[in-house]
Amino acid sequence: MRLRPIIPVLFVLLSSLALPSPAQVDSSVHPAPDFSSGDVWLDQGASAPHHISGYRGQVVLIDFWEYTCINCIRDFGVVKRWYRKYHQYGLEVVGVHYGEFNIGFDVNNVRAAAQRFRLPWPVVADQNGADWKAYGVEGWPTRFLVDPQGNIVMKVFGEGNNRVMEEKLRALLAASHPEVMKIDLDPDENEFRPECGATTQEMFLGEIYGRGAVDDMGDHHTGDVADFQPPHSPADGAAMLVGRWRIEKDGVVSEGHGAAAELRYHARSLYAVLSVQGGKRTRVNLFQDGSPLPKESAGADVQFDAKGAYVEVGDARMYYLVRSPAFGAHLVSLQPEDSGIMVHSFTFGNDCQLSDNP
Repeated sequence: MRLRPIIPVLFVLLSSLALPSPAQVDSSVHPAPDFSSGDVWLDQGASAPHHISGYRGQVVLIDFWEYTCINCIRDFGVVKRWYRKYHQYGLEVVGVHYGEFNIGFDVNNVRAAAQRFRLPWPVVADQNGADWKAYGVEGWPTRFLVDPQGNIVMKVFGEGNNRVMEEKLRALLAASHPEVMKIDLDPDENEFRPECGATTQEMFLGEIYGRGAVDDMGDHHTGDVADFQPPHSPADGAAMLVGRWRIEKDGVVSEGHGAAAELRYHARSLYAVLSVQGGKRTRVNLFQDGSPLPKESAGADVQFDAKGAYVEVGDARMYYLVRSPAFGAHLVSLQPEDSGIMVHSFTFGNDCQLSDNP
């Protein structure tokens, strides 16, 4: 799960961690706030009502998500299964997107993500954080279950704890459609159980939340451009910069040739949120433990040529870098071939979190 302050834009000392624990459940009942008039709906005004009152008589799952959040992306597969199973019986889903990095407030990025993840329900961009604040959301993903009378009857914060929400939504639908009780429940899986492996926690490379993971940042702060010469290899859960970088709140930006960002971690999968400034697609070469990333460890976005492994960064999004044959510890280096690559964050997956296609 990712934590964020309730008040938008105030980045205080709350962590944004993918925690190895079940999602938190709140079953208190209260009216669901209406969607904000400042929202940008991405369904182009099709058939969906854009007010909570328009969903009276139906069961609504409101999914607060962020398009670079791996926890949200993995949960899309779960919500899609529920939508396929129960939509015909009155289940509706509304996705509410609220950005974490500046790239998350570009409506075009959000629209492209909704299309990439093939979300079949209405999606709204909560551009000013009004929905986030009205619902009292603290992080991603957070899902609310709204009954046919317009009341929130369950809140689940974080990835997982899916069985309890599916059982509740089935019970609500069964009041009008008792046949839903014959539909098979999803397997009761816990992807954070000990045998799945405990991964390195999420790493931020900028000054966001005041907890950047760059070990050799020194006295540099947002707006500084500096040449980095790491004093040693990074420790597990930390990163180090090589060459010339610009420090930003959202991440670090490569300045010139020879820049590299290195991290050490333990996990099965590695993901990076990357963007490029100036609109120029840029190659980022990938090395693992001192050699080009091997094909058997490549994530879905990795390509290969005579020079080795690389990702081509154009879209501002999360990139799938590593999917190792086995859980393990590695040193990975990202080496941009040009200026303008912004490295925002790194997240990880364990042995039970291998789905790249939500």
